[in-house]
Amino acid sequence: MGTFERRSLADLLAVEAVRQSIVRERWARDIGDWDEMARFYYDDTRIAVGWTTCSGAEFIEHTKKLAATGTRGHGLHQLGPIQVRLEGTRAVADLPAQIAMPVEIHETEMTILVWERMCFRVEKREDDWRIAEFRAVYLRDTLVPDHVGDVVRFDEELLRSCRPSYRYTQYWSNKAGWGNHPDRPGLDRPDLIRDVYEANEKWLSGA
Repeated sequence: MGTFERRSLADLLAVEAVRQSIVRERWARDIGDWDEMARFYYDDTRIAVGWTTCSGAEFIEHTKKLAATGTRGHGLHQLGPIQVRLEGTRAVADLPAQIAMPVEIHETEMTILVWERMCFRVEKREDDWRIAEFRAVYLRDTLVPDHVGDVVRFDEELLRSCRPSYRYTQYWSNKAGWGNHPDRPGLDRPDLIRDVYEANEKWLSGA
């Protein structure tokens, strides 16, 4: 038998439960089903992305606020295959994703395209697998005007100060009032990426 065939049925079902908790949380966010989204967080769930650090409940409120600022819909997540590693009632998952996020910068409608790896800690407490932590690892992003011919005059000093792995996300976060978050793991800071994965390994082992 192959490696995966030797795994117990209970482990295979647990891995699928972890996958479902992540995919359904992302799906609920995209369609604005906030109650469904909340089902996959604990009270102490932590979120750290390019524009906010907060609890799961706060993340839903922040996302609702973003969704209410315009008429161009929610962000759209295109998800890749999930890699899940399971140890008892804990799992870590790595999910490649591309995100199309409608924003307005300097009164111009634009879309930020983000490529990232989503790093999740998922834990079973009582009978449920839910997300305990979600951190984004940034690969690159770019900015596209929604209307051909639009020209945006950036604050060049601010733009130069933004990290290259999530430059436009960081720029937008500053301009939109979500604050500056210069410490996110990204390709230009492999040490920060290493810290995320090492911390997840320790957590997975129960440390």
